[in-house]
Amino acid sequence: MPKHKLIFLFFLSFSMVVLLSGCWDRVEIEDRGFAVGSAIDLVEKKANGNYKLMFTGQFVVPSGLGAPTQGRGSGGQKAYMNISATGESIFEINRELATLTSQVPFYQHLKVLVISKDIVKEPKLFGDILDIFIRDHEMRRGIRLVIVEGEAKKALDIKPDNENIPALYIDALMENNYKNAGSLKPVHIGDVQELLLSKLSYVLPEIHIANKMLQYKGAAVFDGSTNQLIDSLSEPETKGYGFLTEDSSEGALEIKAGGETATVELTQVNRDMKVNPKAKDDIDVNIDINIEANLAERFGKRSVFNASYIKEIEEGLSTKVEELAKGTKDKMQDDLKLDAIGIGHTLHQRHYDFWNTVKDDWESGENYFSQANINISAKAKIHIIGSSDKVKTTGVE
Repeated sequence: MPKHKLIFLFFLSFSMVVLLSGCWDRVEIEDRGFAVGSAIDLVEKKANGNYKLMFTGQFVVPSGLGAPTQGRGSGGQKAYMNISATGESIFEINRELATLTSQVPFYQHLKVLVISKDIVKEPKLFGDILDIFIRDHEMRRGIRLVIVEGEAKKALDIKPDNENIPALYIDALMENNYKNAGSLKPVHIGDVQELLLSKLSYVLPEIHIANKMLQYKGAAVFDGSTNQLIDSLSEPETKGYGFLTEDSSEGALEIKAGGETATVELTQVNRDMKVNPKAKDDIDVNIDINIEANLAERFGKRSVFNASYIKEIEEGLSTKVEELAKGTKDKMQDDLKLDAIGIGHTLHQRHYDFWNTVKDDWESGENYFSQANINISAKAKIHIIGSSDKVKTTGVE
């Protein structure tokens, strides 16, 4: 046989060996346990400083994904199963979970991670337990993270009757409910990694268990130096935080206009922060909030076709937004003394040399954040008032 044919056959055989061996480590799909939600709880703080943790994984049961009947498939089987194990590290616990199920735990479809407040109240523990979610190649950066009061694993068993899988219910709740302007936008693991690296304080969303239902509202404030929960924001304070930090917002606000009540639907919120560092203890911060909204509902006898009434609604909305934003600012600056509204981040981006002179005393020591002069102003514009009025326009204001 000619030499060139031998060389061709050699490379052909070699290529076949390489290409056909690509599935040597495959796992059949029916042998995988698809995790869609996880929860982490604190079981015990040991005398040696270590922690005993409980990790709960929620796995899909395909045979239970028929037409939902009280959370079960057409055959009466639940569409999910929760498996819990304990240990001192998430990696160790995950190995333990693998011994409790006949399927291989698979986390590439993980949607939500629910963490108990008992975990985040401990200094540095929060950052430690997130390490595997950031480091492991199976974990996606799009996993949504939320904090819950009490046992986190209980949240993975709560769902409406028309839902099959609690984790997917939580995911949809976070996606849709933040538009009510009483909660934060969903936060992903990738976002949290950036927050951990910045070492500046930050805020994460909360869910609350009430009457066997979940409410997505409120927020948890973290000290960036320890990644420890310091306090929680009420619903009005969370609204104010959204106006201070988010460039777009949806939802509704009830306001007062000329002594009458009106409800406006927010369509767009634009925030502009300008920082003028004159000295370490003399930093001017101006936050301008521009709101666009529609008139959704009003109570009273005045006509919505009257220009002066619409002007009062715009002024009432501006006042309401300023009150909410200032309330949150006062709590951050005066009570907590933590810059979770991002002024330090703006200094770092736009005044880097100055930031290097104050960063070590920004939230501690001299705490220059608490000494900054923060001014907030809001301006509102109503675009749509509706197509009808319940009062006559003639002679009516």
